[in-house]
Amino acid sequence: MRQRLKFATLALVVLMLTSLLAACGSNSGDSSAEPSNEGKTTSSDSATTGAVTLKIYSDGNRAQDTNFLDLIDAFKKDTGINVELNIIPGDGVEIYKKIDIELGTQDSSTDLILLTNPIFLDKYTKSNSLLPLNDLIKEQNYDAEGKFGKYLSEYNGNIYSLPAGAGNWAVYYNKKVFDDANVPYPSGAWTWDQYIETAKKLTDKSKGIYGSYTLDYDNYMYFTARQKDVPGYKEDGTSNYDDPAFKEALQFFGDLGNVHKVQPSWMEFKTKKLAWDGFMSGKYGMHVIGSWYTNMFLDKESYPRDWEFGITELPTPADGSGNNNIGVVNGIGANVNTKHPKEAFEFIKYFAENNYKFVGDLPARVDLTEDDVQGLFKDISDRLAGEVTVDQLSKALYNNGLGFADEKIVGPAASEYSNIILQESELYLIGQKSLEDTVKIIKERVDQAIAAEKANQP
Repeated sequence: MRQRLKFATLALVVLMLTSLLAACGSNSGDSSAEPSNEGKTTSSDSATTGAVTLKIYSDGNRAQDTNFLDLIDAFKKDTGINVELNIIPGDGVEIYKKIDIELGTQDSSTDLILLTNPIFLDKYTKSNSLLPLNDLIKEQNYDAEGKFGKYLSEYNGNIYSLPAGAGNWAVYYNKKVFDDANVPYPSGAWTWDQYIETAKKLTDKSKGIYGSYTLDYDNYMYFTARQKDVPGYKEDGTSNYDDPAFKEALQFFGDLGNVHKVQPSWMEFKTKKLAWDGFMSGKYGMHVIGSWYTNMFLDKESYPRDWEFGITELPTPADGSGNNNIGVVNGIGANVNTKHPKEAFEFIKYFAENNYKFVGDLPARVDLTEDDVQGLFKDISDRLAGEVTVDQLSKALYNNGLGFADEKIVGPAASEYSNIILQESELYLIGQKSLEDTVKIIKERVDQAIAAEKANQP
């Protein structure tokens, strides 16, 4: 487990560089920082050089992310290959809607596809939308296994992507909110009960301050179940969502806003269209999120702030049944219809190997040493002018004794599974359906989706 945690930590550093969608397949509201230049393309260097230009879709925030743009510039300097951003307004979900349309029509406009969580990888590999990389790997004698080890995924014997990060989760906190409330900064092992009590002390709605901030990703709704490493599928391949741990997890998430009132309720989150990067507004005491979020603090141009942040390890269930961190491996692949497969592979390799150097997430590289990891933390600390220390980053993300569990439910009908959880859970979160009925209908609908996928397989 310890070895796995180390690998997970490495991956996390990589993810920090990547971004987000950032994250996790965002389903959040629009960001205030988002530009309105729909469909506009932009390049790190618009000069016509005659070199190949690769295209990649980006949401508005990523298009302004100086860390991401620096990575693209570095790639161009090293290879002479241009990368052009095709900016799509909205959150990361809107990008994938656009990609879905293009892939469905065998369009080659998009060369590169960011796979911000394994559900997207599962979806696009099963639909044969990604370029198999096997021949390119063999042609270049590229040691993908040696660099990425267990994070390298295959489907039907083919490699369709390289992993760019393997992040862990943590709690980021706003020191000013803590100082104003005269509450000590969190540190070391703690429970979700302690998290809630801390958030209550920080919450001051008269000032528009909430102690906690979480998002509307599907995995927030089964967060503690994954900490307990409860599988999303039964041994017979059907949904395991009737396991009591999933009901408890959904209730825990809903209670944060509806009962404890330490964060915006689901209704408030949706009606006010609160942003996935809302924590950067300075109105929230703590934010439970993956390590890729470190990227936000490194980017002081897009996110100027007059407050400092801290980071500490993820709380765990008080009964000791889920002493795990959670995390996710993200990656990048190429459109199966790209007209520039070799150049696309060059960017895929560059991104997977170097993303963590720019964005501060944990890498998915198994060839890095302990010293390499600590060096990454030092680099992050230095770039933040010591706002967080190497020791704080290491204890929050790496050396804290927690185990590791995948944050997403990945398997048969994974994309439908995720969507069904979001659709049905919302009815519970706004009080239109009971907890028991919600879990029951999720189980039934997912089983139907799994059966349909199985029936459609050749």
